[in-house]
Amino acid sequence: MASFFTSIFLLLLRSLFAAALYPTQQIYQFPNGTFVENLAVRSDGSILVTILSAPELYLIQPSSTHPNPQLIHRFDGSTSVLGITETAPDSFQVGVTNVSGLAAVPGTSSLWTVTFPRRNTAARNEAKISLTTKLPGVLTPNGLVTLNDHKSLLADSSKGVVFAIDIGTGASNAAITDALFAPTASFPLGVNGLKLRGRTLYFTSSAQALFGKVEIDLETGAARGPASVIAHTLPFGAGYDDFALSNTGDAAFLANSAGNLIERVDLRSGRQSIVAGSVNSTAIASPTSAKFGRFGREDVLYVTTGGGLFSPFNRGIVVGGQLVAVKLGQ
Repeated sequence: MASFFTSIFLLLLRSLFAAALYPTQQIYQFPNGTFVENLAVRSDGSILVTILSAPELYLIQPSSTHPNPQLIHRFDGSTSVLGITETAPDSFQVGVTNVSGLAAVPGTSSLWTVTFPRRNTAARNEAKISLTTKLPGVLTPNGLVTLNDHKSLLADSSKGVVFAIDIGTGASNAAITDALFAPTASFPLGVNGLKLRGRTLYFTSSAQALFGKVEIDLETGAARGPASVIAHTLPFGAGYDDFALSNTGDAAFLANSAGNLIERVDLRSGRQSIVAGSVNSTAIASPTSAKFGRFGREDVLYVTTGGGLFSPFNRGIVVGGQLVAVKLGQ
């Protein structure tokens, strides 16, 4: 009986990998022990990356022949930088907190504004950093998405709640709670990545290993009905991290962290396929987030990775966190 189920599982794997994988290119790899958490692509094509294993925000030029990271800011007094979203041209909100392993330290979360000059000057990459608001009621300020011109939505993965935050006043409230957002007894991080398309908020739940959606109010962020499941993670590990929505609006590209994979999920049918990575490869080593390029690179999916820091590879192998390009146009 065991051999029968093994055969079925292998057939499933072959069908998932039947289509050719897209080529990948490592843009930069940080030193071992660095966990790269999230990213945002600026209008000029440069990429901001947040670091979970240090309170740091970096800028990388992916088109450079030597794309060495430029430290934009170190958030002293914190241990980790997590979610990031662009709220206005070249202005970003960044979630910062203190963590120990996967456990958040209560009362240490905050949201910061990172703004770059709009003019193409020598100081274009010198950011102005200011505190947006402290978030004493938030444990893990993970996924961030811009709701409108004055509010962002933030996924507190530890509480399993999506908060709405007024970036002008700093006021925040629990906008959405849903059973699909909740962490579980076996894994402490629930709702994770957030993306908005029209009135539909797409999300991942790491603990429940699912990708889902919920209709929301575009002013308050409140849910207009219950959330629903689009797909569950393919059978390689604990669950999804963050993701990107395609520019054509028909698919999501999800970071399957434990599987070292990028999955494509059709938003209508829920059909899944593997487009990059491999469970036994460190080419995309524990992917954490994904964003499409800009400035002529809209067919490139940029992916950040944790390097297997929390889920080492065979024989305990850990590598440095990465920024990887998946070339969907090839």
